[in-house]
Amino acid sequence: MNNIRNSKKFIVDNDTFIDLMRVAQERADVREKLKAILQLDSFNRQSILNTWLRDLKLQEAPNSLIKALSAFLDDGVAERALKIMLESEK
Repeated sequence: MNNIRNSKKFIVDNDTFIDLMRVAQERADVREKLKAILQLDSFNRQSILNTWLRDLKLQEAPNSLIKALSAFLDDGVAERALKIMLESEK
């Protein structure tokens, strides 16, 4: 339960995460990529995200983007984000 609370706090405190979710709602290409990742089981989602995050770090991507994407490593955050994306499609 504490992990879920921490996840919710992270979402509220991270403007880049909120921006990323907004972009996912507005752009079909971003939404479809994130949905495909978020619909994976925990192990595969984390594997793909860790690879993507490593590549972003090597490319010296903004830390805020890396932090926002790394939130999806958490099962609770990933489930909530997927739910938000699916609800916005209705």
